[in-house]
Amino acid sequence: MILGHACGDAASLAIDENVDVQKLPYDKLREKLLADKQLLEWTGPASHRGKISGKLPGIVVDDKEAVLTGEWVASSVSGSGIDRGYQHDGNDGKGQKSARFELKVPKDGRYEVRFAYTPNSNRATNVPVTIESADGPTKQKVNEREDPPIDHAFVSLGTFRFTAKQGAGVVVSNEKTNGYVIIDAVQLLPEK
Repeated sequence: MILGHACGDAASLAIDENVDVQKLPYDKLREKLLADKQLLEWTGPASHRGKISGKLPGIVVDDKEAVLTGEWVASSVSGSGIDRGYQHDGNDGKGQKSARFELKVPKDGRYEVRFAYTPNSNRATNVPVTIESADGPTKQKVNEREDPPIDHAFVSLGTFRFTAKQGAGVVVSNEKTNGYVIIDAVQLLPEK
């Protein structure tokens, strides 16, 4: 709608000025758009959108590296996510889709597990996430409608023991979920 409005204003001004729309001075268009209360530059708070996984601390696996079951859809509609995008389940095929994040740990120890997603009101409130640690699987639910509390990007799933031999597994499913399921990244941070 914003783009359509801007195009309409540009066309109207070009007719009034008797010039090709491509030759319309930007200053005139900008003045008209601002008078119409158009937002031309984002001045709101910065967010996690566009963080690069290689610049984050710890061990990070992006959604593009996850082992996927079922058909997931790449997107960046709700911001660009970690490494410029995320994937969602299309809010269909419930119980038929999962994403497995496999992480290698450099040494045995306890690591905090974090999960990244982009929140929205159409997301599932009951996303099943299974953490596969040296002590066995732990199941949790994540509410993806809530803003992730860590840097507006990650939610902590807790601290678990992992071994270098076994590594870590985090599995996200869309089984019995009540909205879109988003997968973006998983991060492991060694316990201090």
